[in-house]
Amino acid sequence: MAERLVRLIAVLIFIAGCATRTAEAPAFDMPSADPLRDSPAEWLWQSGVQAREKNDLPAASRYFERALNVVPDSSWLYRELAELRLRQGDASAAEGLARKALRYAPNDPSYQSVLWQLVATSRQRQGDEEGAERARREAEMLWSRR
Repeated sequence: MAERLVRLIAVLIFIAGCATRTAEAPAFDMPSADPLRDSPAEWLWQSGVQAREKNDLPAASRYFERALNVVPDSSWLYRELAELRLRQGDASAAEGLARKALRYAPNDPSYQSVLWQLVATSRQRQGDEEGAERARREAEMLWSRR
């Protein structure tokens, strides 16, 4: 019982942190099932990550978009672009990209939960509190299933 309580508290802390976090890469690796992994476009993604780390957001965007032209069904790349659009202040585009990432996401409740939290953050920044709350509930439900 105590272990379940500790786990629940950890989930709530995670979700609360996601609600207030900025558009940063989550602390997990690319899903092993993502088609970007070991593809010819992976170097484009890595170049985008390096550009983002240097705060060259336009270059990062170009690299991620070029990688998507090679691997158009990569949930990971759509997530990267969604987070980048949030950093750039385009919450509407971020929501669309996060929803597209969900379309291609592997059956991994933890990863899907993070994507729904990204949708929630995007909706909140657009002033859609009700939509943000629905997305947060979806994220919480998925997180509890992991």
